[in-house]
Amino acid sequence: DGRFWAQTRPLGDLYFAYPPGSPWVSGPSINLATSPDALHWKPFDRPGIRPAAHSAASARMGGGAPPILTPDGWLSLWHGVEPIGLVGAYKTYWALLDRDDPSRVLHRSDPHPLLSARADLTAPIDELMYLRDIVFTTGIADGGDRYIVASGEADLACRITHLPKALFRLP
Repeated sequence: DGRFWAQTRPLGDLYFAYPPGSPWVSGPSINLATSPDALHWKPFDRPGIRPAAHSAASARMGGGAPPILTPDGWLSLWHGVEPIGLVGAYKTYWALLDRDDPSRVLHRSDPHPLLSARADLTAPIDELMYLRDIVFTTGIADGGDRYIVASGEADLACRITHLPKALFRLP
């Protein structure tokens, strides 16, 4: 509709509230904002990617790589945090958003993460580790029959993962 869309994070501790038995729980979410000119932004009036009651990754959640347009819709890679240890376990999940209305979530991968931390990748620098169980995805590029995903591993290393496009098709 000629609008720009952005994924945002709510400020403070003000979250959407849900009734008992809802498939959603209140907490951090990935919200949306729209703009007619990419200069003046307004929060969208419906929640975007919300913490799900069935997922362990709802301690915190937020954006990752900027969404990429696919034939099936907008592919959004995001992080969810499971409440484990001091800071939690950061994992990458994905959602497919409607091409014309990104507020419509067509599919979510949770409770199954797309990427989890791999201790074998950071074993050579184990003595420097101050955080564990963290993978934070920051970029995605089209690589023909696959996507090339860039992530940080435990805040000390970079990780490149090649993922077949077939993983992101609607079930």
